[in-house]
Amino acid sequence: MRIIRYSIPSMFSLLALLSALNAILLSINTEYVNACYFILAAMLFDSLDGRVARLLNSSTAFGAALDSLVDMMAYGVAPGMMMYCWKFHTLGRFGFIVSFIMCLCAGLRLARFNIMLDVQDKRFFQGLSSTMAGGFVVSFILCSTQYGWSGTLNTVLAVIITLGSALLMVSNVKFYSFKSVGKNKKLILTSLYSTMLIMIAMVPWFKGLMVIAFLGGYVVINLLLQPLFNRM
Repeated sequence: MRIIRYSIPSMFSLLALLSALNAILLSINTEYVNACYFILAAMLFDSLDGRVARLLNSSTAFGAALDSLVDMMAYGVAPGMMMYCWKFHTLGRFGFIVSFIMCLCAGLRLARFNIMLDVQDKRFFQGLSSTMAGGFVVSFILCSTQYGWSGTLNTVLAVIITLGSALLMVSNVKFYSFKSVGKNKKLILTSLYSTMLIMIAMVPWFKGLMVIAFLGGYVVINLLLQPLFNRM
């Protein structure tokens, strides 16, 4: 029973890893919409592993290390690979470099997070989380594919979004983590999850726009609130 209790959180991490691998293979076969949905599935599984571990009181150093490696795959390697297969292969060496920068910054972001875990302010992430960065890049691919966005402007936006997301990961910009929300924790978390469920319910009508709106809104709001965060 003890083995099962400690294995369940890692199973969610492995499901996220499997989803990331599927996303890469599908993007190689130019099935970009399905590839994007597998990254969104990885984000869902990734959000569950830690919560399940805390619920079962089965958090371990092994689980934390596995989660970090899966994050590198799902939000660094997979988005970079998907961007290269979808758009950046047309840009030659420059496209390869941009894709690599996404992978590189995800790795640096996760390494910094791991060594600062016990000393950083729990209220904030230092730099954009790899989950949000990878999800934002993938959601742009999803929207572009579903709505037929193309042309030079779309390529330029793809480069800007990829580089911007990558550089925000290794920046010192503060992003609210929702891990410490004070006295109104239950109200705030209920409002957040309710908003997420409403947006998920609207996906069949608005498709990837709901995903990119949620992730993009999180990034923009946090950037605008930097003066406030720096005084907290």
